[in-house]
Amino acid sequence: MASRQVLYRVDTKKKAVALTFDIANGHRVPLRMLSLLQKRGIHKATFFITGIWAEMHPRIARKIREKGFEIGSHGYRHKDYRKQNNAWIEHEVKKAGKAIYQATNIRTKLFRPPGGDMNPRVVRKLRALKQLIVHWDVDSLDWRITDVSKILRRVVRHARGGSILLLHACDPWFQSLAALPVIIKELRKKGFRFVTISELMRMQSLTRPYRLGSGLK
Repeated sequence: MASRQVLYRVDTKKKAVALTFDIANGHRVPLRMLSLLQKRGIHKATFFITGIWAEMHPRIARKIREKGFEIGSHGYRHKDYRKQNNAWIEHEVKKAGKAIYQATNIRTKLFRPPGGDMNPRVVRKLRALKQLIVHWDVDSLDWRITDVSKILRRVVRHARGGSILLLHACDPWFQSLAALPVIIKELRKKGFRFVTISELMRMQSLTRPYRLGSGLK
């Protein structure tokens, strides 16, 4: 079933969460985000980047890889896949994979649809293309909310073991940079550690492989 093919969080008792960052545009915030993560001692996170961004900023894309972070695909262009036919989706996914590989030498397996927007047809198509679809269960809304305290409440209050946290590293959302250090501090105080999506998946419960659900829009 399409509704059982999307990863929202991992069912684990371990106090681990996955920081994920979507990147579709800009260079100032992405560079500063990488520096910030290094300064805060965060060496495990997953970046979902668009193919067109990788083409425009290959140096930054390589830096993400060189710093040891995990890279997933965010499609080639940031468009709603629900509004496109299957041939378009296949072309975009393959074009994104090629662009990201040329910039980073990484063949991506993880895929986050732009905007997180999908329906059963889109999910079936992405799975047929052997993409592991990664959504989230904690949305910072940092692309829309400029009040840092509200971003913090959304993330810190709702994070739990196995959570996938959605943030952005895009220009001009500097509020993401302001919020992240406090998010890291507060979650560490609660005993959480930060891992990649792939590492989080390896912590899955033996009885329940993933916390899967529909979440389809």
